[in-house]
Amino acid sequence: MRPCASRPARDGDFAASRTRLEDMVETLSAPMMMAASQATLEEYVTEAGRELQRQLMQDQLDARARAEERRPVVRGSEGITRTRAESGHRRMIATTVGRVETERIAYRAEGKGVGNLHPADAVLELPARLYSQPLRKLIAVEVARSPARQAAQSVSRITGQHLGTRQLMATVQHAAADILDFYTPALNPDTAGSTGSTGSTGQDLLVMSIDATGVAMIPAALREATRAAAKEAAGTAAGQAPSAQLSRRDRAGRTRMASVTAVYDAAPVKRSPADILPVTRAEREQRREGPHARGRQLDASLERSTKAMVKAMFDTAQQSDPDHRRRCIVLVDGANHQLDCINAEAERRGVKTTSSSTSSTSSSTCGGPPTNSTPRNPPARPGSPPQPAPSWKATAPASSPTSAPTSAASTKLPATGAPRQPPAPRPTSRPRSPTSSTTSLSPWAGRSRPV
Repeated sequence: MRPCASRPARDGDFAASRTRLEDMVETLSAPMMMAASQATLEEYVTEAGRELQRQLMQDQLDARARAEERRPVVRGSEGITRTRAESGHRRMIATTVGRVETERIAYRAEGKGVGNLHPADAVLELPARLYSQPLRKLIAVEVARSPARQAAQSVSRITGQHLGTRQLMATVQHAAADILDFYTPALNPDTAGSTGSTGSTGQDLLVMSIDATGVAMIPAALREATRAAAKEAAGTAAGQAPSAQLSRRDRAGRTRMASVTAVYDAAPVKRSPADILPVTRAEREQRREGPHARGRQLDASLERSTKAMVKAMFDTAQQSDPDHRRRCIVLVDGANHQLDCINAEAERRGVKTTSSSTSSTSSSTCGGPPTNSTPRNPPARPGSPPQPAPSWKATAPASSPTSAPTSAASTKLPATGAPRQPPAPRPTSRPRSPTSSTTSLSPWAGRSRPV
């Protein structure tokens, strides 16, 4: 390495980019390209344009390297002073437009065993690994959408970079290692200003939410109980005849649930059906917004089980409301295992629970606990005619005699007035599991209080 010297910036810093751009213009103006199809033109502009972008980035990094000034002293975080400076230290960076190199000054200490420092890396905010931050973000998005091989093909098609499956998975694992830091309340803007005692007088709701999805695991990464279930499922499937469901049976017991939990505050809002599903323009203009989450505390894990995540979620809620003065609500997506874990944890803590399942994908209202006296019919909208109270008396429908009964509570009467036997009940389909559930912990501390 040669000693560092101050180098002024040159006027021809982007000469290579200008030359490449002129070459592109000359190629596009050639008679062959003038007679080419639009598809050929687009493919050339895409490929040559990506190379032009890479050259522009390389020229800009080279201009920065020439303009970097030497510092007299550089002190590291460990307190060691570095007084020796050497230029010409280069580093490769893989970006979304291709690989580029950056040259910077390295500062060294007198003793041995002390690493070099590169202040230019801090200015550029370079990652510790080869891939740049935008490329790592693209890799994480594509891997979340599709399997690793398909994700590698998508990244190669978008950026022109050819990444192996191992490099792809290593990048994803490195990004997933920061998931707990990402969910730390200090890094969450919603938790700014939240002291955990908001709503201690019982005005705000304490909302807990949990959601999970299955992630396919290799046999070596399965838990002992899951591995035993996978072996049992494989043995059962081996003795059965081939069918369209065989592959699904082979995959049984080979997934692990990745769970995400949230604990936050929300002020209850009284809303009508017109506020949630407005029909007219007046209803859309007068609709009231739903509750807003404040002070969210998030947690996520693929290693911990759903039971452990539910326990940690209740512990967080306990810290937010140690005196048990607030109303607590748990939002679940309807999974039976999650409901069992929540009910078991609530029973262990002496909390009474009331569950209500809905067919929507989310619970957007925070109201009173569901009870058996809840009316079946929703309240009438403003301006609509009043609905009659439900009656179990047999009444003749207003439709034609050949029409079917309009409800289970109404029975068609013949012309003679003598009641006829109701038709046999139709076979019901297989019951569906609810997609959303609201578990109301009323009361949170086991004692009743008015809502």
